[in-house]
Formats: sequence, C-alpha cells, structure tokens
Amino acid sequence: MIKNYLLILLIVASSAFAIDTKYLETRYCGAPTRDSTGTIVRSQAVLRHFKEQHPCPVTGKEDGQCVGWSVNHVIPLACGGCDTVSNMQWLPNSIKTCSGDNCVDRFERKINASNPPQPDTANCKNVIVK
Repeated sequence: MIKNYLLILLIVASSAFAIDTKYLETRYCGAPTRDSTGTIVRSQAVLRHFKEQHPCPVTGKEDGQCVGWSVNHVIPLACGGCDTVSNMQWLPNSIKTCSGDNCVDRFERKINASNPPQPDTANCKNVIVK
C-alpha cells in the first residue's frame, strides 16, 4: 500500500516539473566537431536522410544534382546548429549564395547567434540587421 502511495506521489511530483517540449529549441547542439584542419565534420547520412524526406524541389528525386538549389542549415553549424534533418532546408541558390547583401550565407551567422550556445564567437554574433 505504501509503495503504491509513493509511486503515485512520485508521478504527481514529476509531472509538476515537466517541460512542455513544444517550446524547446532542438536545433542547437553546441560546438561542432572539426577535423584536423579545422573544417566542420558533416554527416553524409544526415544529408541522405534529409533528401529522402525532402526530395529535390526541381526534380523530385532523392539523389543526384538539384540544379539551382542547395541544402542549408537553418541554424549554422558554426553557431551551434545541429547537423540534423530538422535543421536543414532547401534554398534556391539565388537566395543562399548570391553576391548581394541579402543572401542567407551573408547574414545567417548574425541572426542565429544569440542564445543558447555560441561556439564560434568570432564569426557568430547577434547584431541588428538593417
């Protein structure tokens, strides 16, 4: 009887401290793994799974080239973003790598560098983008 009472008490107490997972940011993982040259190590398996779940927007295929499009990490790896499917998206090259100031590659480290981690503080700083 006391064991049952303690179990119920434990369940009720633990539910009072439960965190609503829909408010958790799951795209941050901390400092990325780097190889001996300092290059961030990427997982080809994660990229393959992303393409399986989100085929190329132009061809509809899971493999091969996707002309005019690139896979982008929403939260940059250098700023603590995870190398996971949930942190990837397709972007047209005209948005991702163009030569103007409004390309994702030009400002993503500025807008995604606030809390939680900032492993590459030299390149990842939260600033006001004008």
